[in-house]
Amino acid sequence: MIVFACIAPHGDVDLAPELRLAMEELGRRCEAAAPEVAVVVTPHSVHVGGHFAVVTAGKVGEWETDGALAAALLEAPLPILGVSYGGNDPATAEFPLDWGTEVPLAFMRAPRVVVVAPARDRPLKEHLELGRHIASNKLLQAKRVALVASADHGHAHDADGPYGFDPAAAAYDERLLEILASDRLDFRPLAELVEPAKADSLWQLLVLQGAVGESARADVLAYAAPTYYGMLVAEVQTAA
Repeated sequence: MIVFACIAPHGDVDLAPELRLAMEELGRRCEAAAPEVAVVVTPHSVHVGGHFAVVTAGKVGEWETDGALAAALLEAPLPILGVSYGGNDPATAEFPLDWGTEVPLAFMRAPRVVVVAPARDRPLKEHLELGRHIASNKLLQAKRVALVASADHGHAHDADGPYGFDPAAAAYDERLLEILASDRLDFRPLAELVEPAKADSLWQLLVLQGAVGESARADVLAYAAPTYYGMLVAEVQTAA
């Protein structure tokens, strides 16, 4: 079962003191939930055209993969592939650790991990379906799972940044905060702003939405845009 869920940044949390403090608090909450495995949905791992992906290599960086759960997630009725790296035996292979996984797991630790890659070239509704599959999977329901949506938001806050300036970045982040403060956890309205905002969060947020449901509630611990991208730290709790 999902015992802990969150939205966590993967940028430099030391750019704003409140972000590091919030991530440390998020880590304490995750530890209190005692997850057996962390499922991290990251936009910065492997990209497979037209497919979602689940890392099946025995390790991701220093982290042991929960191979059984990774295999179970591949049963989703979606275009989804298992990916490995290096050694030809996935059980002993080691997949590169991307920063979208590394930064959240520096604060939210679990004995094992499963890394999931969204697919920007797939319909948004399929991301919701993937989240539902994650939540309903029988093997996952038998484990204590932390679900982490690794996400930074608008990337066009600063004219000197790599994406230039677009007011859509601030508008995207503001709308995200409004959604998190509302009584309905539905991230689909962000879609109209995601391209001009240069946000990299919508797809992971939709997987989270599908997994926890629209009746879930968010506790936002911090938000800041100290550089060209916005970062937000929030715990997401399913309705009792």
